Amino acid sequence: MLTTAATAFSGAVISGRWWSELPHSGLPFVLAFISLSATALLIAEYCNAKRWQKPLRFALVAMVAATAGLFVATSVGQSYLKWQQLGGEIQQDVIIEGRVVGYQRFADYDRLILTDNIVDQHVWEKQWAIQLHYYRPQAAFTNGQRIRTAARIKPARAIANPAGFDMQRWYVSQRIVKTGYVRGHRIELIEPDTSTRNRLKSRLTSLQLPGEKWLLALLFGERQEFTKSDWQLLQQTGTAHLFAISGLHLMIVAGAILIFFRGWIAASAWLSFTLPKSLYLTAFIFVLATCGFYAYLADWQTAVLRAYCALLIIAVLHLFNLRLSRLTLVLLTLSVSILLDPMAVYGAALYLSVGAVAIIIWLHWWWETSSRGGNWIRGVVLLQLTLSVLMAPLVGALLGQVSLISPLINLLIVPVMSLLVIPLCLLGLLMLIVLPVDHLITAWVLYGCGKVLEWLMQLLDQVASFVGDYAAFPVFTSTWLMASVIALLLILLPPFKGRLLLLIVMLLTCSGGYLPVARKTEDWHVHVFDVGQGNATLISRNSKAILFDTGASFASGFNFVETVIHPFLHIRGLQLERVFISHFDNDHAGGLDFIRKTYPELAIVTPKDNCHAGGKWQWQGLNMQALWPLPNSKEGWSDNDGSCVIKISDGRFSMLLPGDIEQKAEHALLSLPEVSHTLMSNIILAPHHGSKTSSSIAFIEQVKPQFVVFSQGWLNRWGFPHPQVVERYRIAGSQPLLVSESGYLRFDITHNGISTYAYRESQHSRWYHKTFVKQKTAHK
Repeated sequence: MLTTAATAFSGAVISGRWWSELPHSGLPFVLAFISLSATALLIAEYCNAKRWQKPLRFALVAMVAATAGLFVATSVGQSYLKWQQLGGEIQQDVIIEGRVVGYQRFADYDRLILTDNIVDQHVWEKQWAIQLHYYRPQAAFTNGQRIRTAARIKPARAIANPAGFDMQRWYVSQRIVKTGYVRGHRIELIEPDTSTRNRLKSRLTSLQLPGEKWLLALLFGERQEFTKSDWQLLQQTGTAHLFAISGLHLMIVAGAILIFFRGWIAASAWLSFTLPKSLYLTAFIFVLATCGFYAYLADWQTAVLRAYCALLIIAVLHLFNLRLSRLTLVLLTLSVSILLDPMAVYGAALYLSVGAVAIIIWLHWWWETSSRGGNWIRGVVLLQLTLSVLMAPLVGALLGQVSLISPLINLLIVPVMSLLVIPLCLLGLLMLIVLPVDHLITAWVLYGCGKVLEWLMQLLDQVASFVGDYAAFPVFTSTWLMASVIALLLILLPPFKGRLLLLIVMLLTCSGGYLPVARKTEDWHVHVFDVGQGNATLISRNSKAILFDTGASFASGFNFVETVIHPFLHIRGLQLERVFISHFDNDHAGGLDFIRKTYPELAIVTPKDNCHAGGKWQWQGLNMQALWPLPNSKEGWSDNDGSCVIKISDGRFSMLLPGDIEQKAEHALLSLPEVSHTLMSNIILAPHHGSKTSSSIAFIEQVKPQFVVFSQGWLNRWGFPHPQVVERYRIAGSQPLLVSESGYLRFDITHNGISTYAYRESQHSRWYHKTFVKQKTAHK
């Protein structure tokens, strides 16, 4: 019964992660449950047979648990939308008082996450968070401090694309309902963090130890000092889990305490000393208290909370001499974790931690039933290899990358961390608590831990550099995951004749589908990516693609080519063959460095070389023609007006890509007879994102577009597109499409006409992508 209830409840809440629409309330689920329950009772009464009673009881329990899970998923979703949409679709200048629970430093700004907020003297519910960017910071903060700031905030609404990291889902998982930035430097500390945790952390940092950022991660769960290269190294080597306080760290603490009590018991028996019967209860209480204190030092982060829940459940079962199956234990831990934090189902950590626990429990069962006990070294090696292999599909599905060297790296480094580094760090932490901060032994122990950690990370860096690009395998499609799952299932099944042959055949079958087969077709597609305030447009045909502009890049290292376009190309099986850059503003050319690094042989066409009026290219049966700028022009055009203007056509349908030209360049184009008559196009990417200095009436009347696309950021500071510009296009009979509203936008161009696909409005997007979306229908 408990297994059924836990499965039904967990499955129902987790299903909310994939809902396309969110019910307005949980009432329909309650009514459905009452109806189904009444039906089940009537059937039971009618049948009046014992053989039906047990199945009906299970069905009733499943319905109750599933209804509760659906009610929870709907309620927390609606609560999130309520706070996200508080104040409407506007930007607000507000005064915020909040407690810092997340603080991350980047090259040109700091990111703060605040909870327990008071916004313009209105007290918010403590669980909902605000994320702020503090540009060119003049002050630094730490978690736990309470600050006051003047900020401009808006609803937390991220870009929406069918590939790449889903920032909107991350907002939901972190309960972030508003985002914004600090106005100027109007930010101040109003309440320092006087907690025991912060005092211990300050004592540690005052020692100025080597490897300090790694020590802070292991002892306090603080990873805000990690750089982008640090994260890349941890991902490449599959060792990020070692620096996220979780079950492994709590297990080491609990194991050390239990070893101490066992030694005490053995010594007492040798000395013929009778111990009190309450010793076992004392041991469990001490384990729970010590692990609870460690979890407190880790700020009760999600992974720590789940690990502590599992430890608490196991302790209760032992104390009351209760027995649960291993499967029930895993499912019960999952259900309790979801009850404590329902939003965790939208993140990755929940599934990674519960998956690891499930694999360990399964391996323990397999080890016992196969009578392989005795050789603990062999068991440890098998555990590490099994975890690395079986977790690979889950890691690939959730994080989009699998480390190929992770099994070997973890086999070597986990014992060192578990048996040496983490125990020494915990010993140093204990000394920080009981001894003066400048005590010689404390400094020696923590200094030694820091040096070992620095040495380990240098060694990992050398290994990753030696392996190079083969250290990590990007997972963009489900085919590789399918192959892994099939392989694992065949490995775990009881032996049967021909299993190895079947395994090889299935893997070859799946791997053959990794690279899609190119198919000749007359259709071509225009993909306008949601890259905020910028432009990145892809043209695809016959599994080939060309890119017009790349979107922006930022000082933090983030760029849209790497995070959005590159994954999209892999998912769709598209081969990028050429890149056009309209001009060199960051919002159009920010991804050029990544393009050059990833595709070193790729042809790149810019206004500095051969992207001038008169340039022509043939590609996959499409004609591409550069209409602007004029070659060798002596007039001093601005960067915007010097944008490369490209028209692409199949002879019947066409698209115009004018970059950021303004009305001066538009008038120049109209004055060129050989160019003006070629401007007419079915689709136009609005010049300069819909600025009021572009899209003159004469230009619009000459182009006569059926669709006009405004590639701009939601609630951007420039107010693009300008309402007058949108109205000009409407008067001309064009259908305006705002990427900030639609998300990723696709035009499917066939011999029958042009149809549109908007990601936010489709069934492929989730309920949290659809906020502030004005529903439209597809046009042809």
